[in-house]
Amino acid sequence: MMEIKKHKSVNTTFKANPLVASAAFLDSRVLMNKAVLDASLDVPMVLMANNPVERKEKFNRALIPWIIAYATPFITLPLTNRLAMKHIAKLSKFSTEESKLILISNKYLTDPEKTKRVANLLSKKLNFDMPNIMQKCNNDYNILRKKIINAKTAVACFDYAFTATPVSLIGFYNNAKTKNKTGQDGFSAEFKMADRATVEKRAQKFKKTETARKLLLGGVLTALTLLPLLVRKSLLASNSSKIINLVKNNAAKFDYKDGIFIGRFPFFLCAVAIYTGLICASRNKTEVKEQSTRAAVSLSAFFGGDIVLKSTLSRLSDKYLHTNLLKNIPHKTLLNKLVPPTRKIENLTGRSKKIGGYLFWANMAALTSIIGFGTPYLLNKMIKKDVDKDIKTEHSIGQKISSNVFKDFKI
Repeated sequence: MMEIKKHKSVNTTFKANPLVASAAFLDSRVLMNKAVLDASLDVPMVLMANNPVERKEKFNRALIPWIIAYATPFITLPLTNRLAMKHIAKLSKFSTEESKLILISNKYLTDPEKTKRVANLLSKKLNFDMPNIMQKCNNDYNILRKKIINAKTAVACFDYAFTATPVSLIGFYNNAKTKNKTGQDGFSAEFKMADRATVEKRAQKFKKTETARKLLLGGVLTALTLLPLLVRKSLLASNSSKIINLVKNNAAKFDYKDGIFIGRFPFFLCAVAIYTGLICASRNKTEVKEQSTRAAVSLSAFFGGDIVLKSTLSRLSDKYLHTNLLKNIPHKTLLNKLVPPTRKIENLTGRSKKIGGYLFWANMAALTSIIGFGTPYLLNKMIKKDVDKDIKTEHSIGQKISSNVFKDFKI
């Protein structure tokens, strides 16, 4: 679901300079870009696990979501796009070019005139029969607009549910597997840091909140899955309100690109639901802190640190290497001044494109080395500190009880 502009071919660039071409390819595709970054952060997480049981859990947490969130959309989204256009919009057969009408961005679906202009332009580019499409809509572009919106809404609801729900349950799956294998309910990272009784006692204190945590996760997943209905309501609304206008003005942020590559904003919402599931599956307060920190680091790395670091490197490159990596924005906001937006690598040319490609990989390497290995190291120290604190507390209580028992015992 995108603007009809197509990405430039990178075949010739791949042959000439695969590093620059792969950087351009990933830079323009949010889902794949996040997949590569997540892989670079997940490998250190698995390697630096505290014991084999935790390592297995971390491996499952990395691999299963990676497959569901990053690999399956290449199959599910093209499939659901075509099914939605055939059975919900009823505008095309399963494999015809007309099904690509679903790629029209939400910003062109706010009124019939915009839809008419872009749909006809798309029909000329893809050479499909627009008059036949309009016959199915009684030659009314408002009907066409509504049909496309309905199809896009169904695809988005399905994709959110299909992606977020199973991935958010990985923590509960890991807990069940560990319980079945070891017979323990405690946090696996602590298994070799304390005796079994201590680990289980720490878990039992937190078990009473399990129902509330599951209800919270259910609410977040439901809200996420139904969110596209709010976008639909706003696009189709004849009246106006602050919420409707806000969503309508930002409706394009909910687009999918090329029917596969999700934008940063909807992906952020999906990621929040997924990390909520991992946090809700925690087995004690220490694991809540660990999962929350990992979530914050991963989200800030991709939705903050990655952008800030890329902008900083691009600004330095433009100043000292005389490249053209930053966007030229006439009216800059405060945010634009602090973190100037960068141009897509695929839109750069010559020396700027080459340097931009190298900086992309330098950015990725910096995040991997600093965050990828730094985060597990600090979290492992935090877990050990929490466990040692509990052990010392239990030991102190035990000594106090022993002292009180024997102080009145007279020989």
